[in-house]
Amino acid sequence: MAEKETYIDWLKAQNWIQKGDCLYVVSDMLELSKVYRARGEKLNLNDIIDGLKEMVGEEGTLFFPTFNWDFCKGVTFDIKKTMPRTGALTKAAMLRDDFRRTAHPLYSFAVWGKYADEAMSDTSKNSFGPGTIFEKMYEWNTKVLDIGLGALAGVTYVHHVEQMVGVPYRYHKDFTGDYIDIDGNCTTRTYSMYVRDLVRDPQYKIGFQPLADKMSAEGMVETAMYETVQNHMLMVSDVDKATREDIINNDSQNMYYYNHI
Repeated sequence: MAEKETYIDWLKAQNWIQKGDCLYVVSDMLELSKVYRARGEKLNLNDIIDGLKEMVGEEGTLFFPTFNWDFCKGVTFDIKKTMPRTGALTKAAMLRDDFRRTAHPLYSFAVWGKYADEAMSDTSKNSFGPGTIFEKMYEWNTKVLDIGLGALAGVTYVHHVEQMVGVPYRYHKDFTGDYIDIDGNCTTRTYSMYVRDLVRDPQYKIGFQPLADKMSAEGMVETAMYETVQNHMLMVSDVDKATREDIINNDSQNMYYYNHI
């Protein structure tokens, strides 16, 4: 690798992303920032976003998760001002004029591209399940790019599969609070999430790593290092298949420890 090769130049060389792709980007920029800082440069997050836009092109779509769970605690959700809890790159995308934020106060996305209008039309009460953006991601043959994390770390699509299949360690719970929309109007709204059952007490196997390892062994994950930064490319359809199989045939043991009562 050339000494000053940018992350985007390196990513283009992997040939993971093509024009017209629908891409769900999960990221932790800490290690990538360290790489740039070590060579006397500053990581520009907008350069990363612009590079990804160029790679997928006008017929492609980009999704950055702008999740925030404060609504569950009774905190007012403001679609323009409530900041994501999902990292610096997602915040940068949300603050750009060329991206729009979808409506759900818990599981919103900053979206750009071909499917942006359809994503923006999603008014689902549910976080996951039928009719949500997660279901549409499957229909759109979406790819997942994981930057600086394990292959399944932060890939929330797993919870969509849990809800679609039905698992014993989660249940539906409603949350009601104040919601400020794009026009500044404040109303009281109710949304639901497929939350953990604290009696069964499911504990994550960090990053769903056993499931990620199994997917890698079965050729479902491409992995490459940009200096010290791990990168993974996988398909939502493969995440769906592997998660369903683990829930149905393996009692979710590659994802959680939980009380079988």
